[in-house]
Amino acid sequence: MSKCRFIKAGAILGAAATVSIANAGDVDVYTLEFTSVDYWSGDQGALDPADANYNGQPTPGLEIGRAFGGFGCSNADVTVCWNTGSAYENWASECSMAMTMSDGTPEGEGYYGLVSIFPGQDAGATAEGECLTFTAPDPQDYDFLPFTYVVPSDGVVSMAVYSIWNDGTASRAGTVNTLTTYFELAAPLPEGCVDATGACAEVHAEPGCNDPSCCVLACDASVGGDPFCCDIGGTWDSTCVDLAVALCGIFQYECETTSGSPANDCVTSAADAVNGTVYPFNTTNANTDGPDEVGCGSAEEDLPVWNDIWYKVDVTSDSTLTATCCLTAEFDTKIALYNGGPIGSTYNPETLPEDFLACNEDCDDPTFFSSELVWSVTGGNQYFVRLGGYLQAFGTGDVRISWQEPDPPIEPQTCDNPGNDPVTQSADDSIATGGIACAANNITVDNAYARVYEKAELGGGTYAINCVNFGRANSGTYIPGVINIFKDPDGADPAPYVSLEVLASIPVGLYATPDLTALDTVSFGDKPLCVDLAEGETLVVELSYASSTDGFVTFAGGDNNATGATWIRSSPCGIAEYMMMTDIGFTNQWYVELSGTIDCSEDPGCPGDFNDDGVVDGGDFGTVLAAWGSCPSPCPQDLNNDGQVNGADVGLMLSYWGTCP
Repeated sequence: MSKCRFIKAGAILGAAATVSIANAGDVDVYTLEFTSVDYWSGDQGALDPADANYNGQPTPGLEIGRAFGGFGCSNADVTVCWNTGSAYENWASECSMAMTMSDGTPEGEGYYGLVSIFPGQDAGATAEGECLTFTAPDPQDYDFLPFTYVVPSDGVVSMAVYSIWNDGTASRAGTVNTLTTYFELAAPLPEGCVDATGACAEVHAEPGCNDPSCCVLACDASVGGDPFCCDIGGTWDSTCVDLAVALCGIFQYECETTSGSPANDCVTSAADAVNGTVYPFNTTNANTDGPDEVGCGSAEEDLPVWNDIWYKVDVTSDSTLTATCCLTAEFDTKIALYNGGPIGSTYNPETLPEDFLACNEDCDDPTFFSSELVWSVTGGNQYFVRLGGYLQAFGTGDVRISWQEPDPPIEPQTCDNPGNDPVTQSADDSIATGGIACAANNITVDNAYARVYEKAELGGGTYAINCVNFGRANSGTYIPGVINIFKDPDGADPAPYVSLEVLASIPVGLYATPDLTALDTVSFGDKPLCVDLAEGETLVVELSYASSTDGFVTFAGGDNNATGATWIRSSPCGIAEYMMMTDIGFTNQWYVELSGTIDCSEDPGCPGDFNDDGVVDGGDFGTVLAAWGSCPSPCPQDLNNDGQVNGADVGLMLSYWGTCP
């Protein structure tokens, strides 16, 4: 089960790596005080010294290139606000520290995000226009990964307070009433670690090892290391290797099998996958030979992929790879992917932690929480698919591994024939703020949103939909989505989902939105969708998309409903059936406009009568078979307007079968 949760759309600054191990030697500590200063989001200038919203405090005259040891804060007293005009409140957990540092490269100088001042406090004011004060008087101390970050080339280190989220109101997120921050500069690198060339996990005749962060820990007696390992004239012996492995968390590959182990129990004996093949598996007697993976986003801090088995994929052209046991595994699974280098190359399993690409915990499986991983892969490379369990789970199932050249991006659409009677449940056309989405590690998983319309909202009779205009947001790269239009025979709640009758499905490309949000559209072109609801039935408009690989995808709108509600569905967050957004604690609403005309054409024609002989029969069915597959608009045989002629269109055609009315 993944650690998925609903979070707000927002900008996140790249974070600096920290550890919990103290640094060795003498350190110099510098303290900075913040008193009665406002703080803003990063994209409002909070981290730009030239901006009026900047609150950074500088410490000049420091030794250029000296490594940082740690940082922290205390005496925190911060007022967090729900600004007027925002769909929801700023959270205390979004109030964070940042510091100017360098990773040793010219392009790596600047502000780095550190940590939240109030970690885990996803709360704020309870009403729009109000503020709430949070306090954390006790010290919070953190250590940097040793010798990873250094004083920038200007010798100035600044610390600032900022919000990781912009509420879209052009107002400050809150006020720092009091806050004491500090940073420390670490002692110089031990002499044996300077310019050392030997690997930390290998015995060699010289002192020290080539990873300064690990070298200093292995030689630090205060954390269990041995200074001998860094003594000039000494050697990096097996004791030093053991210390480095233990203190630095170095991954050392081991795979011990038994007579009952699966043949592909080890990455070194991975099964060669054939494109599109389904493989039965049983992980009961498999060991766990791969590294822990934080990237899986598992709940309960469950980092291993337990009882893992392996498959090798050779990809000859750039493709989209899918590895899925969704609804075909009988236990809670994880699927991870690793880059194995060029096809045919000998793979070194010691590099698995560095070769990790992606992981999926949960697909739309509310029973077993099985997995489906989709990832873009590069031609000429080999990849390793790793399948295992969550919280020591193991069992049986089937996994299908396939890859194909990705479909070209769906072209943006325009509403060239807008209707005369647009319908919206929003008070205005604002799409100022991004919405809510289920996400793991700030990357969105499967989500769907809906609006529900009663017959009276559509004029009380038939209604012809020309286009659907809607707000959305995407902080990452392009992903495909779909606008589905359903009829709900039961009305009211759009549930159960399986009872909804598909009227149309239109694919839509969800491109990146550099301005945070965008107004998008899908169009029925010159063939409007005629909606004819019986009494008690409702129309459901849905935006649905699968997991992103690198971004946060959601709807856009504001807290501006005139009628109706926004509904959300996301199995990874435990919502298999639609619920109102307000029922999970969020007030933001999705902006949707139906661009259509009350009363469909007086001559509805005869759908399915493609040869115009007044009868829907076998002759028309033959034209459907001739058009089978991808069928770009205009395509009369594509009865549900989804860009494909397939079984769904056959089903609609059968409903029209016989003499035309």
